[in-house]
Amino acid sequence: MKYTNVLLSGLIVLGSLGTLSTVSASFHTLDKSVAPIAVKSTSVNSSTYQSIPRFEKTIGSNKIVWKGDNITITANTLKLDAAADFEQNIIDTIVVTHGKEKHTLQTGDFEVKLLNITSVVGSPSNEWIAIQVEKSAGSNLILVNFKTGKYTILNERLEKAGKQNVETISSYNWSPKEDIIAFSYGNTEKSTLAIYDTKKDRFVYLPRATNYISTGLILWHKNGKNIDYISEYPSDQWILFRYNTASSQVKPVKKISRKEFQQWLKLDK
Repeated sequence: MKYTNVLLSGLIVLGSLGTLSTVSASFHTLDKSVAPIAVKSTSVNSSTYQSIPRFEKTIGSNKIVWKGDNITITANTLKLDAAADFEQNIIDTIVVTHGKEKHTLQTGDFEVKLLNITSVVGSPSNEWIAIQVEKSAGSNLILVNFKTGKYTILNERLEKAGKQNVETISSYNWSPKEDIIAFSYGNTEKSTLAIYDTKKDRFVYLPRATNYISTGLILWHKNGKNIDYISEYPSDQWILFRYNTASSQVKPVKKISRKEFQQWLKLDK
């Protein structure tokens, strides 16, 4: 995935949504059911978070391949000589292989041309795969069902639900417990977070603690009850937020420095 370079400073804990307070304690937690997060240390407690299966990317002649455990995603590309230079090489088909199951998406027929696959993650049940694809402006997120071959483009599904300016889905991750996926969507000026339930085909929209410009990372806790995400607001200022799925509340946790942010990214795909 692509992330914005960030310049950050200081560490704070927010006692409420509108109040910032400096603390000197070594640890602080907003929820007694989860492990505390270090306030002054740049280390990240990886044991708190989901384990994300890794995929390896290789690029061949007219082909982009992402390979994981018993899963292979192959994007077959072709060149459009009449197109602009940056749009000449497009993805014509995406072949999803899971064991003996194989499905082909005719992406060359999509209304928006796809240029690259930037990340891939499978759901905990191994029934779904999330494929992040780059287009000329932003990224789409395609969810494919291994058993049926049916797919959902989340950007288009959001627009069908009445959302506007869904130019990109920048960050995402599956819940470790269910086939639901948390993600951020928007454009270069605004980032909003939501959860999509594949079984119920419905969205849960997270409340906005502030007007996020962008969201660089989304991680589920292993318990599947909490989501931590790092969002930008104001420009070049990033904060770690926590969403509780039971209470449907968002609480800010602390500011994130450049060094810390790089440590957090190691937990992602």
